[in-house]
Amino acid sequence: MDYSYLDLVPVPVLVVDENFGLLFVNKRARELYGDGAGTCYALSHGFDRPCSAEDGHPCPMFLLNSEDTSPQGTIHVHRTREGNRYFYVLTQPVKEEKAYIELHIDLSDVVKSPELAVAKPELVMSSGPVVFFLWENSEGWPVKFVSPNVVNLFGYSAEEFLTGKVSYPELVHPEDLPRVAEEVKRYSEQGVSSWTHEDYRILTRDGKVKWVLDHTVPIFGRDRDITHYYGYLIDITEKHEQEELFRKLAESNPNGVILFNFKNNSIIYANRAVSEITGYSEEELESLKDPLILIHPKDKHIVIKNIQRRIKGERKPFSYSVRFLTKDGKTKWVKIVSSVITYRGEESTLVTLIDITKEKARERKLHTLATHDQLTGVYNRRALLMFFEKYLHSARRYGIPFSVILIDLDNFKYVNDQFGHQTGDRVLKTFARLVKRSLRRTDVFGRWGGEEFLALLPFNDKPYMVAEKLRRKVEETEFSRVGRVTASFGATTYREGDDIDSMMARADEALYEAKRRGKNTTVVV
Repeated sequence: MDYSYLDLVPVPVLVVDENFGLLFVNKRARELYGDGAGTCYALSHGFDRPCSAEDGHPCPMFLLNSEDTSPQGTIHVHRTREGNRYFYVLTQPVKEEKAYIELHIDLSDVVKSPELAVAKPELVMSSGPVVFFLWENSEGWPVKFVSPNVVNLFGYSAEEFLTGKVSYPELVHPEDLPRVAEEVKRYSEQGVSSWTHEDYRILTRDGKVKWVLDHTVPIFGRDRDITHYYGYLIDITEKHEQEELFRKLAESNPNGVILFNFKNNSIIYANRAVSEITGYSEEELESLKDPLILIHPKDKHIVIKNIQRRIKGERKPFSYSVRFLTKDGKTKWVKIVSSVITYRGEESTLVTLIDITKEKARERKLHTLATHDQLTGVYNRRALLMFFEKYLHSARRYGIPFSVILIDLDNFKYVNDQFGHQTGDRVLKTFARLVKRSLRRTDVFGRWGGEEFLALLPFNDKPYMVAEKLRRKVEETEFSRVGRVTASFGATTYREGDDIDSMMARADEALYEAKRRGKNTTVVV
């Protein structure tokens, strides 16, 4: 059985078997006693034989009646890292597991001597954070036992509970009571040996609302029917108030806020802004089986890489940008800022999502303006030079061939003079679209200046076929108002030792030769 939930209890808790062997030691017990011992008496006393064999150390396990499984307790002196201290050891059997749960309640601040504790055992539980209840399994869950410190939690005395003046169900917040009752019914029918309720609210005498952690253990009778429920309550209001403050701050944040468990890949919490970014409701986001469906397929590797870094132990803040896919299939750019926090005892990441879609659009627009010809929409001279340098580098370092084709519209001055500059501009636009559509997607095409255009052909050392194809396309096209227009083509291929100037000089020489031959011609040099 998994007893890890007992790490939530702020007092030492041991789970032992019938032979006093340790099955589980919670976090507080390890802090207090250390670890490494194999039995409860070796851990808490340092004895090499059962403490029941020592004078003054009655074992609460022996006090349990086989027919009455109510918890039993006794006083012990335990050896801790801080020296010997008095503890009230409260023991509850878990018969299905043939085990016992021991709660060690420190008496240092409650009693001054073991005699006082023995004479008044109720003083043992009159203070501290844990409130103990024993409820009868009948309508209204009558309280048969409650520790005196219940007054600190509810404002009602133990006597008021025990005499029925106050009913436990009426102190559970009415919005939470149906859920608590359903959990009791479900776990009881399943026959589980214990459970921890989902946190719920209680109402105090003075009208305040508090949150409690309630761990309940059913007590079975002879016929395996549940006769009572034994449990402990811990006030966790401060934790919930901190969570509520976090949620209020998150909801008022104009940016998206996600609490993400990177170990099990789940969204614990998402604020309203995340819903606005993604198109999913907050409930849908928190129930996603795989939150990575929010990430654009081309960017998933970035997010996965950063999640793996978290799992491997990196705790410094991360910041990066990826594309999100909205519920309706749209793409949005989001800047992610991630930091690690501890939430409910487990490490998670607090992720801030900043919608930068508009900024990215502006960046693209500025990039387009900086790299594209405003009239024709193809690359401008600046962008062509950047690609030129890239292909030169690949040719020099890796021997990858490439060619250039310099294109000039024939008699373009006549078009402008005869039909006007607006018509001339339309001819340039039509020509640019025609050539771009006729090239490969890997080719680069742009306006070199005026009516001159340049095509860069990576992985191509035979540009003549391409240039001839383009020449015929232009020759066969009817241009609005102008009719047929032709162009001349001068091409060359990279040679060892070339640079931009040398290649463009040869392309220009080839273009001049094409013009000299009567235009509407392709020449390669």
